[in-house]
Amino acid sequence: MTLEQAVWVDPGRMSGAPCFRGSRLPVQQLFDWLADGVSLDEFVEDFRIDRAAAEVVLRTAGAQLCLQRRPALPTGLRDDLARPPQQANRHIRSRTVQECEAFDDGA
Repeated sequence: MTLEQAVWVDPGRMSGAPCFRGSRLPVQQLFDWLADGVSLDEFVEDFRIDRAAAEVVLRTAGAQLCLQRRPALPTGLRDDLARPPQQANRHIRSRTVQECEAFDDGA
C-alpha cells in the first residue's frame, strides 16, 4: 500500500488535515494515541482503520525523520570522529574532562 492509497488531503475538508482514506480520521490521531501508550492493534480496531494504512503512515513518518537534515557537528567533534576510533575516543574523553573542569572553575 502506498501513502496515496492510505491517506487523503483536501484543503476544503477537515481544515486540510491528512486523514485516513475512507474516513474523516486525521492521521495525527494515530500519533497521539501511540504517544499515549495505545497499541497499534487497539487503534486499528477502535477506529476500524486498515492496519496496512496505519503502517504505511508510520513508515513514511519514520523515513521523513531520517531524511531531515541533521545539524552540523561542531568542528572539534567532527575532527575527532574522523580519527581512528581508539584515538577519537581518547581525544573526546580528554577534551570533555577539560571542558568539565573549565566549567567547574567558572571559566
